[in-house]
Amino acid sequence: MAQSEIRQIPGLYRRRVGDAIVTTINDGFLDIPLGILRGIPEARMAACMTEGFQAPAPRLTVNTFMIEMGGKRILVDAGGGSITIYSMGLLPENLRALGLGMEDFDTVLLTHIHPDHSNGLLSDSGAPLFGAAEIILHEDDIAFWGDPGLRDGRSAAAMPYLDSADLFLKAYRGQIRPSGGGEVLPGITLLPLPGHTPGHSGYRLDSAGESLIIWGDTVHVPEIQVPFPAVTNEYDINERLAAESRNRIFGMVAQEGLLVAGMHLHVPAFAHLVTHEGGYRLVPEPWAVALRA
Repeated sequence: MAQSEIRQIPGLYRRRVGDAIVTTINDGFLDIPLGILRGIPEARMAACMTEGFQAPAPRLTVNTFMIEMGGKRILVDAGGGSITIYSMGLLPENLRALGLGMEDFDTVLLTHIHPDHSNGLLSDSGAPLFGAAEIILHEDDIAFWGDPGLRDGRSAAAMPYLDSADLFLKAYRGQIRPSGGGEVLPGITLLPLPGHTPGHSGYRLDSAGESLIIWGDTVHVPEIQVPFPAVTNEYDINERLAAESRNRIFGMVAQEGLLVAGMHLHVPAFAHLVTHEGGYRLVPEPWAVALRA
């Protein structure tokens, strides 16, 4: 008997941060081979996965986040859309479950210009889907991906993504506001976390005495990179710098006890990071049935 696919309910999860509502919106998943990760033996990485009751080859959750505050609706990253691979592109469907469309967003904050974060801004033909939104991202990512000289092969890690970056930059010309860091919207600060890409960034939300760090691609595979922050991947533009940025943000959120959210943390994708046996341990936040008042 042929097996049919059983779909989950919409991949959505709301959480209050101060006076803001932050919603995890799942865009699908992305399978990667262990072979693209490096820094410790592959057998040890496979053990990390199996010890966490996961398949040895990682399946990455792909998330976006919506921030509602001050009468504004802000999207943080947009997932991979329908033009990346079959396993992503759930953002429009999950927005519809919220009664929203892409025209309902004032701003899109991008952590960086990789396709599983920015292709969701584009239609199948490469047209902009968020035509009413201002796009904010780090100026170094704009400069790097906008350099036509990259096509000479100087950065092997960039080569697979040049076409998608070019599509995005052309589609949103005139809507992009570059930032070098600091406050980009009231209560929202861009945190430069370079290495994965030159302008890779996180965003800090501060509201009514509470804070959240959305750390982008600081972690791709939590089962491996939380206990072993030195593990990098072949698509990091600067692997040394990526590891340094990861260690820096790990130290900050652990020391300050900050709530974190990540594009590749498992849904509901909110957690805390604590020190553990000379390293770190991720403590996922339990599912809350209802928002507190």
